Amino acid sequence: MQSIKKSILSRAQFWSTCLGNLFEHYDTALFGFLSPFLAPLIFPNQDPLTALILTYGMIPLGMLARPLGSLVFGYIGDVRGRRQALFLTLGGMGLVSGAIALSPLYAQTGIFSPLIFCAGRLAMNFLSAGESMGGAIYLLENTPEKRHDWLSSLYNASTIAGILCASGGVALLCYFEGVENGWRFLYALGSITALFGCWIRRQASQDDAPLEKSSLRTLVPMFWQYRKALGFIAITAGFGYANYSMALVLMNGFVPLVTSLTKVQMTALNTGLLVLDFCTLPLFGWLASKISREKIMTGAALGVFLSAIPLFLFLEGATLFSVVAVRICLVLLGVAFFAPFHAWAQQLIPHNHRYMILSFGYAIGSQLLGGPTAAVSLWLYQKTGMVSSVCWYWMALALATTLTLAKTSRVKNTLKVFRWRQTT
Repeated sequence: MQSIKKSILSRAQFWSTCLGNLFEHYDTALFGFLSPFLAPLIFPNQDPLTALILTYGMIPLGMLARPLGSLVFGYIGDVRGRRQALFLTLGGMGLVSGAIALSPLYAQTGIFSPLIFCAGRLAMNFLSAGESMGGAIYLLENTPEKRHDWLSSLYNASTIAGILCASGGVALLCYFEGVENGWRFLYALGSITALFGCWIRRQASQDDAPLEKSSLRTLVPMFWQYRKALGFIAITAGFGYANYSMALVLMNGFVPLVTSLTKVQMTALNTGLLVLDFCTLPLFGWLASKISREKIMTGAALGVFLSAIPLFLFLEGATLFSVVAVRICLVLLGVAFFAPFHAWAQQLIPHNHRYMILSFGYAIGSQLLGGPTAAVSLWLYQKTGMVSSVCWYWMALALATTLTLAKTSRVKNTLKVFRWRQTT
């Protein structure tokens, strides 16, 4: 009877964490996909281009809110337990999404409408900073070590599932010409999903492992103690974010500049690439468990560094078939690197400080290093006129990541000594 209970509990944990991660990325992608349709509703007095720029300007608010949220929920997760932090993040995100679904537009409240949407984006990013890494921590800490690489890849697959759901929802509303009136339904649906995941998470709750008591005064010494691991996580998270940005964001705007293909054609390719991403993540997670997560990740980083320039040079004047082939290569390199990422990162930090260090490192790396990838890459192309310059920044992150992975063995050995001292 006990074994059956554990099996059901394990599945419930898996679904609760994956639903939380799915919803976080669903919400982020949803706002991006809806921005062209929300812009004239939020800023009706501006010309179309200015309205769209102002709406897109709400997206980088995550750079401000996510690091702060990672510190707050990381502290809660390490001191009061993973369950409490994750319950607060997912429940909070569900309530904020529901509030956005009810938000008034400019026609009802004037200038307060964009302010309300800005507040919603800030709140959502603040809460989600504790969900993405926290969910992975909770999942892997409650499963056997031998399954970590595979489960890490499945958890990352839920990221792609969230983006796919957002893309599919907006596409469906576009098909029926109901985006202007139906966008609230998509946010309401996301809110219901989040609150349902929160209910599952509560049903699946287990007692957290004992955590060390700490106070805010110990934060600075703690960050200094794990400064190297924090830097490793930030660099690799930035590179992982850059991989997806290059394949799924930059290419949509860059390829029409150097080929005869249109933005509509490039955007249409994204859905197929997301499906490929979703399907291959478990494969690379399985390979990482059979070979080595470090070897898989290092191979992907080196692959980017060595193949980036040839791949982008191949794009100049390329046909649709050639562009598809290049984008598939970019997606596979990104998937190979990120599939075992969570399993790799968690082994660098002891259990009692894991939530805060990982969440903060991921927030800093993804927002400050990975976030500007598309803009920096296009700026380099604008300044140089060279197709190869588009991947220079990406290659620099790949090289830094390769060197980082080579050094992590020392951190892992230090962590083993720390664990040995705790048990003796």
